[in-house]
Amino acid sequence: MALKNRAGRYGSVAKFFHWSIFLLFLYQFFGANLMTRLGPGQSAFGWDGNAWYNGHKSIGLVIALLALGRLVWRKATPLLRWHDSLTLVERTISSRLETALYVVMFALPITGYLYVMSGGYGIDLFGRFELPNPIGKREGWDTLARVAHVTVAYAALIAIAWHAGMMIRKHVFEGSGLMNRMLPFRR
Repeated sequence: MALKNRAGRYGSVAKFFHWSIFLLFLYQFFGANLMTRLGPGQSAFGWDGNAWYNGHKSIGLVIALLALGRLVWRKATPLLRWHDSLTLVERTISSRLETALYVVMFALPITGYLYVMSGGYGIDLFGRFELPNPIGKREGWDTLARVAHVTVAYAALIAIAWHAGMMIRKHVFEGSGLMNRMLPFRR
């Protein structure tokens, strides 16, 4: 499998960034829903609430780094030409969805970071060490950042669902083969 994009197929680096960020987003959404429902003294899958929250915060920073790597790779590597099955309207929607997805890939970790730092919660990175808090506890900022974080999370869900729905519709129901360009392990 080629590292770089080539005619009609994304390379393995683009696929790595795409699918790892997608899987981590999926983990984050399920983990967030789980951790916010755990009461004091409760645990799920061997983790208590603190472990879930610290895992969520740590993975959020990983997503930010992967998103940065993805953006750099996106700018350094030529894009594939538009798939023949996409109409002009679908191309416009795809372009706007790509922009929206990049915005949420950065906005979610940033708003999450601002929330936990301004709320004084901190980040115990993968249970190894506590990150310094350059913001300090700031009343009101944490509420604003929390609302922004949750709002961006819902926007991410909409953008991801729309992207996935359009790709599945084109690939499965219209038989375009569009998803073969990004699916891993396809020849």
